[in-house]
Amino acid sequence: MTVEKEAPAAPATHPVVLPRISTDPLDTLVDRVRPVLARAVEPLQVAAALEADGVTDRNARVEYGFPDVFALAQEVFRRLGPPADDPPAPAASGHGRRQVTRLLLHGPLYALPSAVFPAVLAVLGERNALIALTTAGVVGWALAGTVAYAAYKLLGANRPHRAARLLRFSALAAPAVGVLIGLCVGGTWELIVLAAGQLSYQLAGTVLMFYRRELWQALAMVPAVVAGVVYLVNEDILAPALITGGAGVAAAYAAALWSTRGHGSGEPAFGHDRKKLAGVTAYGILSALLLLHAALPYLPNRIDIALAVAPLILSMGFVEWRAERFRGRALELTRTSRSPRDFERRLGQRIGRELLVCMGVAAALGLVLILVLQTRDPAVFVMIGAHVLLAGAYYVAFLLAGFEHFGRLCASLIAALTLHLGVVALLGRPVAPLTDTVLFGGSVLALLSLFLLGLAPSVRQVRHYR
Repeated sequence: MTVEKEAPAAPATHPVVLPRISTDPLDTLVDRVRPVLARAVEPLQVAAALEADGVTDRNARVEYGFPDVFALAQEVFRRLGPPADDPPAPAASGHGRRQVTRLLLHGPLYALPSAVFPAVLAVLGERNALIALTTAGVVGWALAGTVAYAAYKLLGANRPHRAARLLRFSALAAPAVGVLIGLCVGGTWELIVLAAGQLSYQLAGTVLMFYRRELWQALAMVPAVVAGVVYLVNEDILAPALITGGAGVAAAYAAALWSTRGHGSGEPAFGHDRKKLAGVTAYGILSALLLLHAALPYLPNRIDIALAVAPLILSMGFVEWRAERFRGRALELTRTSRSPRDFERRLGQRIGRELLVCMGVAAALGLVLILVLQTRDPAVFVMIGAHVLLAGAYYVAFLLAGFEHFGRLCASLIAALTLHLGVVALLGRPVAPLTDTVLFGGSVLALLSLFLLGLAPSVRQVRHYR
C-alpha cells in the first residue's frame, strides 16, 4: 500500500500596493505651480503665472489639450481649489522705515532754499523775485520728474552708467534753462542768477535723491537755513545771508555732479524705451503748464493766490510715498481676497482712503498757508482747495505712471487745460479771481475724474500684482 506524502503548504504572501502614479500631465502642472499660486483669486492671475513660466498657446494645445493658455488657466485654477490661508505678514524692517523717511523728506528738502527767500525779496523786490521763483520752481519740478523717471528706467535696465550720464547732463543743463527763465521774466542779472540757482538746486536734489544722498543735500543747506532764520531776527546780516544761501546751493550742486562721476561703455541705448521717455517728458511739460497757467495771471498783483501751489509742492513727498506703497498693499489684497469681486471692492476702498489721506495732508499745509497769509479772501481759499484736489490727482497719476499709461495722463491733462481756458474764452471778458479759481478747481476735479477712469481698467486686474 502506497502512502502519498502531503504536499507542503505554500508560503504566505502579502499583496504589495504600488503608489498610484498620475498619468495626467495637467496634475503635474498643477502640483508644480501650486506653491506660487496657492493664493490665486482669479484665472487671469494663473494665466500670467503660466506665461511667465514659459507656457505658450502651443504648449497648451499640444501638451494639455486646451485651445490656449487662458483656457488652460481656467482648469488649473479650478484644480487648485480655494485660496490657501494667508501667511503671517513679515515684520517691518528698519530699512523700510528709512525708505519712508527718505520719501517724506523729499518735499521739505526741495523747499530748504526758501529759508533765505526773505533776504532775496529784500534785494530784488517781492513781485519780480516771486515771479522768477515760481516759474523756475514749476519748470524745474516738471524737468526733475522727467529726468528721474528716465534715470530709474535706465537703472532698472542695468544701465547705471547711462543713468549717471543722463543725470550729469541734466544737472549741467539746469543753469542754462534757468538763465532762459530769468531772461523771460525780467532780464536783470539778479533775476537770471536767482532762476538759474533755483533750477540748479532742484536738479541737484533730484540727482542726490536718486543716489540716496539726501543727507548730503540737507547738510549742504544747513548753514543757509540758519542764516535765513537769523536774518529774520537781525536784518543787518543781509549780505552774509545771501552769500551763505548761494554757497549752500553751490555745495549741493557740486555734490550732485560728484555723485554722477564715472562713465562706462558698452551699455545699450534706450531702444524701445524712447517712446515711454517721450510720454513722461510730455507729461512733465503738461503738468508744468497746468500749474503755470493757473498761477501766472496772479504773479504780478495777487501773490497770495499764486502761492496756493506751495501746499501741493510740499506734500508731494508724502504723495509719492503713499503711491510707492500701493503695489505692496495691492499684493496683500490678492492674498486675503476670496474672489475677484472682493478684490476689486477692497482695492477701490483702499484707493479712496489713500486719496483722502493725500488730500488731507495738502489741506493741512494749506491751512498753515492761510494762517501765514492772514487772509480771508475766498479766491485764495478756492485756489488752495484746487491744489488740494491736485494732490489727490497726482496720487492717481503716480499709479497710472506705474502702469506706464502716459498717453492717458497726457490726454487727461490736455482736457483739463482745454476745459479751464475754453470756459474763460467763452465768457469773452476778463473774469474775477473768484470766478477764475472756481473754474480752475472745476477743471482739476475733472482731471481727477479722468485719471480715475483711466486707472480703473488696469488697477483691478489681479494679474498685475504677481
